[in-house]
Amino acid sequence: MHPIFRGALEKMGYCCIIISLMRNNVVVARKRHIIMALLVVVFAVFFQISCNKGGSKDRSSGQLAEKSNDALGHNRTEAEDALVIAVSEDINQLDLLLQNDQINQNCFALTHSVLIAANHDKMEMIPVLAKSWKWLDPTHLELALDGRARFSTGNPVMPDDVVFTLERAMSADPAISIWSSTLANVEKVEVVGKLKVLITLKKVDDDFLYTLSDRSLSIQSRKAYEDPNNKEPWLVGSGRYVFKKWEPGKRVVFERVKRYWGDDPGVAPTMVFIPVPDASERLRMLLDGEVDVCLDLSAEGLKKLKWNNDVDIFQKDGSKLFYMGFNVSRPPFDDINLRRAVSCAIDKNAIVMQALGGLGKWQTSVLNRGNWSFLDNTEIDGYKYDPERAAELIGESGYSKGVSVVMHVPSSDPFGRVAEMIRSDLKKIGVDVEFKILDEASLKAECKEGKAQCFLTSWNVIGRIDECYRDLFYTGGAANYHHLSDPKVDKLTDEVRSEPDMENRMELSHELQRYHADIVVQVPLYVSDMVVVSRKGLKGALLNGGGQHDWSRAYIETQAR
Repeated sequence: MHPIFRGALEKMGYCCIIISLMRNNVVVARKRHIIMALLVVVFAVFFQISCNKGGSKDRSSGQLAEKSNDALGHNRTEAEDALVIAVSEDINQLDLLLQNDQINQNCFALTHSVLIAANHDKMEMIPVLAKSWKWLDPTHLELALDGRARFSTGNPVMPDDVVFTLERAMSADPAISIWSSTLANVEKVEVVGKLKVLITLKKVDDDFLYTLSDRSLSIQSRKAYEDPNNKEPWLVGSGRYVFKKWEPGKRVVFERVKRYWGDDPGVAPTMVFIPVPDASERLRMLLDGEVDVCLDLSAEGLKKLKWNNDVDIFQKDGSKLFYMGFNVSRPPFDDINLRRAVSCAIDKNAIVMQALGGLGKWQTSVLNRGNWSFLDNTEIDGYKYDPERAAELIGESGYSKGVSVVMHVPSSDPFGRVAEMIRSDLKKIGVDVEFKILDEASLKAECKEGKAQCFLTSWNVIGRIDECYRDLFYTGGAANYHHLSDPKVDKLTDEVRSEPDMENRMELSHELQRYHADIVVQVPLYVSDMVVVSRKGLKGALLNGGGQHDWSRAYIETQAR
């Protein structure tokens, strides 16, 4: 029996005894006092019950449901006023320079600060650690740091920390950084004043300010790395929150910095990410009060909330591109006609309508929708859905009699449904597909090692188109899971980055997109809509169409102090 009701029954028993005594005239002399005592007891019983009624879902009062305690794995005191977010995958690597995964980057937005941030909606750059910057000439960028900036350790953010971070990112050692190719155009970084840094480029780079806004290039503390007692120096940042603990598969927890150096400190005392691969389970947890925010909701889940006035729904066009990639360095997908046949066999529109419930747009370009120079489906011929042409192309390949392949598939939604539809389409042209299901971090690791024949994954880029062209397709690119080495791709990628004339640069970017559609090292599938659902009162969240959200100022309205 619940202790509240057990206590209530005990108190009611006392009341019965008192009433019985009154009837037997045992306490007639004190009848007035007994009646007063009886009223006090009854009032206390009902007050206690009413205080606990509904407490299982009211996190603003510090009361959590028993299910919520189980899910979070901590007690009520620790969970008070936490902003709890259900995400589709777990973090995997909080060493900034050794990863490029979206969920990790959501964490870095809490704990670390970039030199310059990008407001993609307005296409403008925002000062963060660098309060100002100026181009001395097309290849020399000078930045002046905000002298107030402090790391979570209390140490000031100095120019030497900027030099340390960028030089470490430029390291050719893959055990230190996977970002060397991204910064290959940087000649040197040097301190030129008490709070000033000068970055010298080898060539003009039209995307360089956007490069500096990448969260993986957030500034780290040199002193933290020099401290022999600090075994995880990459966790030291200058953001609004500090890392507290990570329980793999269960949760990752961050705590608010109490003396944040900037003008806008965090609001929620604690920030918690809970990995839940299944979209319907994420929604259930939200509706049951176990979490405050649910990401990546399915179309079916969205329909269930149509008349629900207890939640807020945030929906906008997305930018994250979901695609099927090929390892072109090994059979069978070193055969270009096989890749082209696969591209023509996949009904992308059917995937959007059936697997996504219409919450997205299919596309042909390898560049993320919404970026400058993006070519829409009508502007690229490519190898679009055409079953007859697919049959012809498979006949021209070295696999006219059929082929069996293994596809690496992420374990989170909606990849499973998408993979099943692709398997059904490819079977019609004699390509039999088996699945290897992995979490995204393991999948990317195997793809990077060249173990995958083909795979499903996603990529988000807004602002820096060089990130897409270089990281995914350039020889030695950080996310070149295609293992592509194509001189024309490399040449066009370099030209797009350094061409000063914007009209010529636009033409070069269009040429590169059309060339990728022709060689088909990946089949772009679709861009899904961004859907975020929260309980009423979510404020301060910066929601990105590609999923690289910034929760560092987010809170439920009742959490404001």
